[in-house]
Amino acid sequence: MLPARAALHPTGLYLALRQIDPAELQDAFMQETIARLPVPETIVQITREDIGKAATDTAPAGLIFHVARCGSTLISQLLKQHDNLVVYAEPLPINEILLPPHKWPRHELIAALRSLGDAFARHARKPYVLKFSSWNTLFCDILAEAFPESPWVLSLRDPVEVGVSLLSQPPRWLRGSEEPSRELSRFVDPDGTSDSHEDFVARLYGAFCTAAGRLDPRRGRLVPYKALPAAVWEIVAPHFSLSIDGRQRDRMAEAARSNSKAPVGKASEFASDIATKQAAASAGLRLAIDSFARPQLEHLERLHAP
Repeated sequence: MLPARAALHPTGLYLALRQIDPAELQDAFMQETIARLPVPETIVQITREDIGKAATDTAPAGLIFHVARCGSTLISQLLKQHDNLVVYAEPLPINEILLPPHKWPRHELIAALRSLGDAFARHARKPYVLKFSSWNTLFCDILAEAFPESPWVLSLRDPVEVGVSLLSQPPRWLRGSEEPSRELSRFVDPDGTSDSHEDFVARLYGAFCTAAGRLDPRRGRLVPYKALPAAVWEIVAPHFSLSIDGRQRDRMAEAARSNSKAPVGKASEFASDIATKQAAASAGLRLAIDSFARPQLEHLERLHAP
């Protein structure tokens, strides 16, 4: 059964499970599939003593981190074309465990994530990949420690283009005024020195790169936006030990022609927005990017240089 929700309590980890077949996970995001297929939930408890006692060989085949609006959804959607793989895209249970403020010590968060990984493995019954929400990248060290044998990739895009997208369509977690959003803001700008939205999104991109820079580069690969879609079968799949034959590669290439975030059954053609986003960038955003994002990106790239 598919883990749809998760909650840590003093008595243990509680999971809400739904009877949804892995083959149904064709939406861009797992929660869209859950909303599209309303079925009853079953609540199960993992006692506090048993949290983290995952079965062997239940770790993900790969982890996908990203910096937001950078092609990560395309990566996850193309991987779904693989015949022997299940992809869980931005699953809410992961968010519910990681969302700050963290009320549980680090080792218990890691144990809860391992139990959740075990639940995904039981649902998938084959190799699976976890594609995280963008803000999860701020805590990528926790996720990497939870699944120490799993390779990871970081999806990247020019910070100017990411900044334009975040400013024009800020995600809910970025624009919220509730405690979790405020806590996330403290990870991005702990001193509260941002004096504009442009400044903040630039610092956010820099914080993503800084967090990823703390991971073991031998386990990871950077996936630049301009290398897509070929990077999925040339970089991501081999790094995740996924064999890709010619038929699967052709299916991925064909799927890449469509908008990866289009609802199921409503396919639309992909159109590049690089030029549009570059043209829309203000001088203030470019200055903030040069100050707070590009140096961190360049440092990360040096860590991963051949």
